[in-house]
Amino acid sequence: MLIDFYNKTANYLIGSLDANFIFLSIAITTTISIVYFIVLGWIITRMDKTYFLRQYIAQADQTNKKILTSPHKQLVWLIECAKILLGVLLLSAGIAMLVLPGQGLITILVGLSLIPFPGKRRLELFLLSRKEVRSSLNWIRIKANKDPFIFDKKNE
Repeated sequence: MLIDFYNKTANYLIGSLDANFIFLSIAITTTISIVYFIVLGWIITRMDKTYFLRQYIAQADQTNKKILTSPHKQLVWLIECAKILLGVLLLSAGIAMLVLPGQGLITILVGLSLIPFPGKRRLELFLLSRKEVRSSLNWIRIKANKDPFIFDKKNE
């Protein structure tokens, strides 16, 4: 049944679309996928290895209090907006990847780490409770010659 549906869909697309359009679609999809994996790997390798530790977050909140001048506040605000926009984009892509090919849960986790919202920590810990997510994150870091993430003992 599924094979019949696939064959009918493939025959319809080949009959109604130009070969150049199909090639262009495949080329664009492949390029976007490659760029996605490069960006996702870059983000994961730039995160601190203790990012997912509870005591680290409480300590970082106290040490990162800096006084900024007015021009710096505008730049920080612009960077924060870009970070949130990237997080929403990654979150949306990750949700789509739950049914499409790709690393959906990891993309959701990276997207969530960029967006500030109430309950963020609890949701991150829920996703980190999956062994596959932790091992995939650490695999990416090890391939980049970075130390693996340190997780709370409760999540291991």
